[in-house]
Amino acid sequence: MGKFAVIGVGRFGFHLATRLYELGNDVLAVDTETEILQSIRDRVSQVAEVDVRDKAQLRALGLKDFDVVVISVGERLEASTLAALYCKEMGVRVVGRAVNADHGKILEALGVDEVVYPERDMALRLAERLASNNLLDYISLGPEFSIIEMAAPESFVGHTLAELNIRQRYHVHVIAIRDMLKDELALAPAADVTIRDTDVLVVLGRGEDLERLQKLR
Repeated sequence: MGKFAVIGVGRFGFHLATRLYELGNDVLAVDTETEILQSIRDRVSQVAEVDVRDKAQLRALGLKDFDVVVISVGERLEASTLAALYCKEMGVRVVGRAVNADHGKILEALGVDEVVYPERDMALRLAERLASNNLLDYISLGPEFSIIEMAAPESFVGHTLAELNIRQRYHVHVIAIRDMLKDELALAPAADVTIRDTDVLVVLGRGEDLERLQKLR
């Protein structure tokens, strides 16, 4: 069980904190608004009404004993940056939510261990999915590589991975196959696995290669 603090209980912070708690973790939700904390009180381990711009109040929470502190007060730049600064001074691992590139650069300069852009990333995933007929999900791994989930093209059905020779022909890797009918996931599928029309392929590759694969019918 991990110990997490989520600073800022907006939409992102609320869903993050409650899901971490549902997964069996110890979760502290921190915000300045009493009403917001009342709405989440029964769905996390504990809550704290604190002005995170006040170093003394933040230190009193004992955040140095937590595994990770997530700072999700993205829209309030002063609160976000001061909370990040104070938490890093305590030596705790910090994940910061950024609302734009400049905000992200500031958090990185303060030593934040991981900067996330949930709104941007969700928009990119949705755009990729909407632009392709058979793309079900999309995860960017950086400027070059991505992982996609795509319905098996009709031309693949009935053939084995060895016959399709996907790695050589398309320069991508099928890292898993999900059978949507049985709700089963096969990791690192063998070359003799036959593709079925109920299969979803989980594929790793460069952007241009994945785009070429998605155009197959």
